Amino acid sequence: MSRTSRKVVCNAEGLQQLEALIQSKKSESRAAKRARMVLACLNGEPVGEIADRFRTSTNTVIAWRDRFVQSGVYGLTDMPRSGRPVRYTQEFRETVLRMLDTPPADRNWWSCAAIAKTLGVSDDAVSRLLRKEGIQLGRRREQGTSLGLV
Repeated sequence: MSRTSRKVVCNAEGLQQLEALIQSKKSESRAAKRARMVLACLNGEPVGEIADRFRTSTNTVIAWRDRFVQSGVYGLTDMPRSGRPVRYTQEFRETVLRMLDTPPADRNWWSCAAIAKTLGVSDDAVSRLLRKEGIQLGRRREQGTSLGLV
C-alpha cells in the first residue's frame, strides 16, 4: 500500500500551461514528461505508481512536483548548470577587432602572436576569436582589407 502524497493545488491557468506543454510539438520531450508527472500528481495518483509508469524514482517525481509548486511551469525546465566562467569577454573581442584596424608600429600587419603578446593573453584565445569572427589574417595581409572578413 502506497503512502498518501502531498496534495498539490493548481489554478486553471497552471493546468492550461501544463496541457500546452504536453501537447506542444516544439517543447522538449523531457519537459513534457515532467509536465505529465505533475499532472498525474494533480489528479491524485500515488507517487509510486507515477514513478513506475514513467520508469523513474519516487524522489524524481516528488522533486518535479515540488519544483512545480514553487515555480509553476517554469520550474519544470532545467536550471542553468555551473561551469567554467567566461574568461574572455565582449570587451576582449572589441579590443582585438579595434587592434586590427591599425597596424603595429614595427610591422605592416598583426599576427595572432603579436596581438596575444600585446594584450597579455594566449595565442589560442586570439586565434579562436578570429576564427569565430571569420577573420583570416593571412588573407588580410594579401588583400589589404581593413578587417579581413571572408
